[in-house]
Amino acid sequence: MERNEDNNDIIRKARQKAKQEKEAEEKSTEEKIDSEKIDSNEKILNEESNEEVQNIEVVEKDNIEEEQNNFIEGNKEYVNSEEVQSIKEEIFEEDNSQENNIKNSKKQKKIYIGIICFFVLIGIMYLGAKRYDNLVYPDITLYEENVSKLNETELNKKVNTLVNNIKNNKIIVKVEDKEYEILVSDIIEKIDAQKVKSQIMSYGKDKTFLEQFGLIYLNVGRNYKFDIKIDNDTLQEQVNKIYEDTHIVAIEPTFEVNGDNLNIIKGENGKSIDEKNLMNEIIEKINSDEIGKNNLVLEEEYKTIKPNINDKDLQGVNYKISSATTYFGGTGYNRGLNIENAANKIDGTLLMPGDEFSYEDKVSPVELSNGYYMAPVIVNGTHKDAPGGGVCQVSSTLYNAELKAGILPTERYNHSKSVSYVQRGLDATLATGSKNLRFKNPYDYPIYIHAYTIGGQITVEFWSNKSVLDGKKYTPVSFVKGNVANTYLYGYNSKGELIYKKFIDTSIYG
Repeated sequence: MERNEDNNDIIRKARQKAKQEKEAEEKSTEEKIDSEKIDSNEKILNEESNEEVQNIEVVEKDNIEEEQNNFIEGNKEYVNSEEVQSIKEEIFEEDNSQENNIKNSKKQKKIYIGIICFFVLIGIMYLGAKRYDNLVYPDITLYEENVSKLNETELNKKVNTLVNNIKNNKIIVKVEDKEYEILVSDIIEKIDAQKVKSQIMSYGKDKTFLEQFGLIYLNVGRNYKFDIKIDNDTLQEQVNKIYEDTHIVAIEPTFEVNGDNLNIIKGENGKSIDEKNLMNEIIEKINSDEIGKNNLVLEEEYKTIKPNINDKDLQGVNYKISSATTYFGGTGYNRGLNIENAANKIDGTLLMPGDEFSYEDKVSPVELSNGYYMAPVIVNGTHKDAPGGGVCQVSSTLYNAELKAGILPTERYNHSKSVSYVQRGLDATLATGSKNLRFKNPYDYPIYIHAYTIGGQITVEFWSNKSVLDGKKYTPVSFVKGNVANTYLYGYNSKGELIYKKFIDTSIYG
């Protein structure tokens, strides 16, 4: 019994000493917190006082620890007992609970401060966005000119000035030593300035204030341009004028007939600007940021235009392979002029291998404006005056020269009535849009057509290389019976023997 009382006394003393130690520690913590709230002079005094108290507590604590150690050393068996261990755990849990309360209190203060800061930041962002409700957002440009922070009136003034500048500007096209001006106002059909003004003022205003704040303060730049509608027809006219004034046509090589000789006249390069490229460049400049600043200058370079035919391709054309002549002597002055005019239009024609000749393409339009005169023509079996009377004699003469060169027609029509200048079946008429004379060059060498009038007669010559005849002499033959003529092409060798015979067609006359 006495032993139990001693043990209880020991436990009571241990609890008292632990409590004293804990109270001393709490007192030290409270004094430290209070000392931070006083002024600097009081803080110094309290710190000195605290140091003395702490020294005393340290001595007391050392004495307590020494007594505890002595007590534990003498009562090891009891100190290590489950009852004593349980008491220690209770004391430890009490200490941890108080420490956690302090930590939770500090954490709650931090959370409160964070929430307050968050709402302050949101407020700042909201007010920062609202101040631009009636202003253009920062870092906004129009044709790279700054329009940031302008109100609607200021923006209208800026836009109107820019529109006027654009219309008053010029596009200057330089081609070597030549210079051409195009007024921008002449080739612009419409400038939609109102649309751009609306876009600039409303930019970002439909977003949340957080998104607006980001657009405003994160330097999200944006450049605007007008929607300009170009008058393409007028622009094409302006470009065509420049093209026509600067275009130098390439000269194709040709021949010059000198008696029984044919001399080559060399071709010459031409030069021209690229009209499509110029048009695209002008459109690109109008839609660029440069249009609103000053005049636009475009420097165009010539490109070389080579002849379609190379001089070397004409080598070997040196022989007259056929010739045909018809007479028009006393048939009328105007008719003779028409024959001469049509002959001049086909003279100098060069057909490369595989090329097709079209008589209508060469002499049309058969009108007074194209050098023709009124003269008799056959229309539906009767004669009457019309522009170009006589052109069919030229086509008929050409047709006979063609056949004598061993070339068959791809298109040919006879007159409705027989004519006096060629045998039936050997004529070729022309009716614009419906009847034509056409043929292709079937040879590996070019064919040069030489046509001329002299002394009331017209002559058409075909020139090429002698080898194309393959030693043959071609002769057209027409067998006439009544109003019907059947035409053939015969070919003879050097001995005069018929070695080629080809039916051409049948002609019927009224």
